[in-house]
Amino acid sequence: MIETIENGIQLALIAVCLTLAALYVVREKNLKGGLLILFYSSYLLGDLYWLLYLLFYGDTPVIFYIPDLSWYAAYVFLYLMLQRFSPKEEREASCPLAGLVLLFTCGNGIYYIAWYIVNGSSGGYISTVISTIMMSFLMIHSIRGLFFIRSHPEALPRRMLYAITLVFCIIEYCAWTSSCIWDGDTLANPYIWFDGMLALSLVFFLPAFRKAVKA
Repeated sequence: MIETIENGIQLALIAVCLTLAALYVVREKNLKGGLLILFYSSYLLGDLYWLLYLLFYGDTPVIFYIPDLSWYAAYVFLYLMLQRFSPKEEREASCPLAGLVLLFTCGNGIYYIAWYIVNGSSGGYISTVISTIMMSFLMIHSIRGLFFIRSHPEALPRRMLYAITLVFCIIEYCAWTSSCIWDGDTLANPYIWFDGMLALSLVFFLPAFRKAVKA
């Protein structure tokens, strides 16, 4: 019941953000905002399926690929949005922490696959690999952007967008990892709290986008 309520709140927040993003794009006639709308829309569809499944069956979905495809699309649109804001010089710069990012994402990916093996589940291998690749791209791009801003003050308006993307990715990993370790639909389950934090992080993408437009 707690997870259903939390997912409902998350869905409502994303719907509000999607509406505000659409109004902003129409008012400002900013085509880059189309990627923000697609990001929110894709994430909303994944959450909608998850919530409806919880409401009808009282449990998390057995087949993850349906919501996963929506969330993968959201990651792609987010990455494309970061790319659109980044100048060529920034995209070609090296990321000082790329090795640590890959160690983090691949290490977690190996842990998740091992968890699936131990628990006799074969449905998460492909999704784990895809998530690992996408999160690696997002985190490396964000960290590279944050380092680039240190020597290029004119890029300062993009800092919030890079920072919230990095926070978003880290919270995703916290939620995924906690779901492997803890179980139960109560407030004692850290997954509920991390998922709530994830919903809040999604809210900040809109002001971060509006700030990045000024760069």
